[in-house]
Amino acid sequence: VFIAFLIAAVNHGVQGRYDVAWVLVAGALMMPLGLWLSKYRSSYAAGALMLIAVVGTLSIIMWRSDGLHDSALLSFPVILVGAAQFFRPRHFLAVTVFILAIVLLIGVGTLWGWRSAMVPGTEMDRITDSMSILAAGGYLTWLLTQDMQKTLSRLRAQIRALHASETDLKFLAQHDSLTRLPNRVLGSELIERAIASNKRRKVRVAVLFVDLDNFKDINDSLGHTAGDAFLKEVALRLLTAVRVSDVVCRQGGDEFLIGLTDMDDSEDISQVASNVLKQMQAPFTLRGTDIRASCSIGIAVYPKDGETFGELLRHADVAMYQAKDSGRNTYRFFDEDVNTSMQENLHLISSLREAIDQEEFVLHYQPIMNLATGALVGAEALVRWQNPKLGLVAPGLFIATAEKSGLIVELGQWVMEEACRQMRAWQDAGAPPLTMAVNLSPVQFRRGGVEAVIERALKHSGLNPACLEVEVTESTLLQDADQFIQALQRIKAMGIRISIDDFGTGYSNLSYLQRFAVDKLKIDQSFVKQLTN
Repeated sequence: VFIAFLIAAVNHGVQGRYDVAWVLVAGALMMPLGLWLSKYRSSYAAGALMLIAVVGTLSIIMWRSDGLHDSALLSFPVILVGAAQFFRPRHFLAVTVFILAIVLLIGVGTLWGWRSAMVPGTEMDRITDSMSILAAGGYLTWLLTQDMQKTLSRLRAQIRALHASETDLKFLAQHDSLTRLPNRVLGSELIERAIASNKRRKVRVAVLFVDLDNFKDINDSLGHTAGDAFLKEVALRLLTAVRVSDVVCRQGGDEFLIGLTDMDDSEDISQVASNVLKQMQAPFTLRGTDIRASCSIGIAVYPKDGETFGELLRHADVAMYQAKDSGRNTYRFFDEDVNTSMQENLHLISSLREAIDQEEFVLHYQPIMNLATGALVGAEALVRWQNPKLGLVAPGLFIATAEKSGLIVELGQWVMEEACRQMRAWQDAGAPPLTMAVNLSPVQFRRGGVEAVIERALKHSGLNPACLEVEVTESTLLQDADQFIQALQRIKAMGIRISIDDFGTGYSNLSYLQRFAVDKLKIDQSFVKQLTN
């Protein structure tokens, strides 16, 4: 615009039309000022200044020359295109109204004779004006094209980034972020597809539930970073142990799933399981230390052990725990009898919880006699379960489950309090001094706070501690001698008698008697039940 205005000014000056020439020079000088504003102040204000300067200059030229017949009129569409690109909608609308008003003013001025000093333009004016307008219009079109190409390039880049992001999100949603294996969601889908495919071809599919045996020890001793590196290496070894067509996924934590497709018989499945165990037995190098690891594998086979992925997964999990119970570092196929036993055990645990809440347990008291005198010297509290449906349930049917589930802690607390209460009630009724024997489970010692349970029972009942005797089994003492010695010493310090129950069934190391300072040994019945005298 600056160059076009200067050329036009020279042309009009040569023709002696200095008034138009000076207007063009003034308009041209506005361009450098607009560039300065754009660089150091506001580009928007600079654009507005240059637009006003151009429109004003062209309007004066048209008024002084041919009016609406002047070739400068052709520049207004170009100006509107530039304004539409640069200005906000409301400002563009204002520019449009301003240009329409100028055109209307020039037209009305021509009709009513206001433009008395008109000087018709020459052919040279039209040539220079047309070339300037075309040059400015071409440059503006080029700028618009460049902007459109840049916009399209940015849009294409954003679309590519969006597609890449969608691909990454889909991968992350279906794969484990650490091992890059399929996660449980994708793994289940892949195995379900294999089941559906093999169902038509009537071949076997096996689900292997792989649980690492010592991952917690590695995590605790070497840290989580080493644990993550260990899991990555495990994933690679599992992939090496199976075929490309098989499925390996991470179930979560230290658990993995393997889906074996197109298996002919159990021997082929056993071969793969053995290969997995072999891969895991090779040493892992973590932080410069060779680590020996192992895993336990449970196997469920379609269609024998289930026809859906959910059934196979549940049964493989059951088989995996059977492998752990068998000493770990081995595999086991699902056994329906074991599953039934586990379901019964779960039902028993649920029933025991309900029985504790409903106070269905009762105590039977076995008398303790002095064989030399025949006198009654005490009683042993024996817990029984008064089940509303099954009747009186012997302890051999529920004690082991109560200990394994931890319910023995709550049950043992009730037994201690009830036994102490009953002995004090007998004493208040006039009974001679007797001793109440109560069994303590090793779970109660491991849980901690057994002394507080005893102290609370004595306090609530008012029973003399000398009238209470606690019984522990020999195997209990050998599990964690130092821990139990300290607990027994504190119980002994309370004035309570201590006896060892079932003596002879364990190691029967008499040196332990000196360390535990017990008051009584109860010989196991297997040694005395054959005595007749």
